[in-house]
Amino acid sequence: MKNSIYLFTIISLLLVTFSKSSIASPKANLYQDKSTAFQSIDEIHDLVTQHVKQKIDQKIFEPTIQLRKLSPETRLKPCLGKIQIEDKNLDRVTGRMTISAVCLNPNWRVYVPVTVNGKQPVVISTQGILKKAVIKEEDVKQVLIHYKKIPSGSMVNISKAIGMRAKKSIAPNQVLRIRDLQPPYWVFKNQQVNIITRIGEIEVKTTGTALKNAVVDEQVSIKNNSSKKTIKGIVVAPNTVLVP
Repeated sequence: MKNSIYLFTIISLLLVTFSKSSIASPKANLYQDKSTAFQSIDEIHDLVTQHVKQKIDQKIFEPTIQLRKLSPETRLKPCLGKIQIEDKNLDRVTGRMTISAVCLNPNWRVYVPVTVNGKQPVVISTQGILKKAVIKEEDVKQVLIHYKKIPSGSMVNISKAIGMRAKKSIAPNQVLRIRDLQPPYWVFKNQQVNIITRIGEIEVKTTGTALKNAVVDEQVSIKNNSSKKTIKGIVVAPNTVLVP
């Protein structure tokens, strides 16, 4: 009798253990399925970071890229196609911006705020430049400074600064701004110029003397060397004026 009770107890324990195992196993599998049933948030972050790096390449130097990462609790169905990155302001390469990651199948969209810091090139004066002086190669150089310290309208291309004239005196180590510069003179006061006059299809060329300095497309008064009359023309090339 005791042996029967003992055997019954063992069988009962085995049945209970087996029952618990068979119930727990599906739950474990369900949990495992859930862990792999969502889109990788890290993949989205990597795609956004790669897009920003390509966007700022050769425009921002020594950059730092900070993402406001999506919550780890974000649950998105796995994208069955290629995740597309959309950027509504491709010209913006510094400061705060928002990049969206889009999936078409299934349809979802998430927004990733990004902040970019770094340096940009500007042209600065290497020495003092006098008002109306023509800027020479030795007067300027290109340097990198933090983008927040760059004044609006600063010169970036050093080749475009050389040959321009200063509208005002410029101190050493000062960022050159477009509004502080003027185009070089193409016609100089009291210097000889070529005068072109068109009558129908006929072009007549004479010479004259400029009565003031002038830049391209500017109207200037000139004295015709032959007739001694003062006429007005438009500067169209160095030392060349077109009389309509």
